[in-house]
Amino acid sequence: MNPRFAILTTLALFAAAPTVIAEPAIPTAPKEAPKETPAPPVKPEEYAKTLLGSWRSDMKEGPVTGHSITTYLEDGKATSTGNFEAGGQKISVTAKAKWTLEKDKLITEITDSSMPEMMPVGTKIEQTILSLSDKEFRYTQSGKELTEKRVKDEKPKAVPAK
Repeated sequence: MNPRFAILTTLALFAAAPTVIAEPAIPTAPKEAPKETPAPPVKPEEYAKTLLGSWRSDMKEGPVTGHSITTYLEDGKATSTGNFEAGGQKISVTAKAKWTLEKDKLITEITDSSMPEMMPVGTKIEQTILSLSDKEFRYTQSGKELTEKRVKDEKPKAVPAK
């Protein structure tokens, strides 16, 4: 299979921009190192404040591996950059979006995309929040449970001017 086609096909199936793709947790044997205490989840009325900042999701689906970083801004905008590889071919995807919360639903609409054939402008993504803390964001999307980890403690307020 053509590596670029494999990447596009896999990513299109997930349709997960701007919060691009994470892999469900697979149970593993406990490690000897002490585990970090998880941050307590926040209440739904605090979702908007806690969601602000940058989150990383990792994926491995068939021949495609990669990660994305999505940043939610206070002004209701978001940016996402994904870097993926399949069969030795690398691809980067960027997107801009606007986001809103309706109770436990995060609704994101693509406003700009570097790959409109995969993420057309106007595409809406709905994620049902399972839990959200300062360190971890768990949700379901298209029937899959996904997890993202906070990558920065800073919480940007607006999209930088061009």
